[in-house]
Amino acid sequence: MKNISLILLTAFVFIGCTIKEQTDVKPYVTLHENAKQNIKINLLEVSDKRSTFIVSTITNDGKIENEYPLSAEIKTWYTEAFIRELKNIDMLDIDKKSDIDVLINIQNISAIYKKYSLDKKNMRSNVKIELIIKQNGKTITSQIENKQTMYKPMILDAAGFETIINESMSDSVSKTISVLIKKIKE
Repeated sequence: MKNISLILLTAFVFIGCTIKEQTDVKPYVTLHENAKQNIKINLLEVSDKRSTFIVSTITNDGKIENEYPLSAEIKTWYTEAFIRELKNIDMLDIDKKSDIDVLINIQNISAIYKKYSLDKKNMRSNVKIELIIKQNGKTITSQIENKQTMYKPMILDAAGFETIINESMSDSVSKTISVLIKKIKE
């Protein structure tokens, strides 16, 4: 009996020590081979305008059970991701001589997991970005929202959110670049 208790206590301590308290975000990887553009833009700023730094939430019967922030600095992550994507399609004006200025505001990054839900989509994510384009004295503002759902049988900590958060954030960069190209060519 003492051996079983010792094994259970050891397992409990081991599991307790491995719980992640932050959702990790991987570096951005260019998703698509977009066509090279004949347009150059100045990426002036990426701002983090989120109202909360809590990104991942586990709920149980409508009540918040656990909340987790991200491990990465979001402003830096998105700045690097947009620069990488803009360089990939040859749109970034490094010398800042273009007459097209772009500002990006990150408004929301969230993922919610409904514990004990029988719903086939018990996890939902939402990334919302505001794209501001200033060109020839005009300002064009676009709200870009990326929503995803998936099923997870069980989430114990922040690590369970990594797949959906990484996909949502990467997709939001790609989608924002597509909207940027479309709006500039209109």
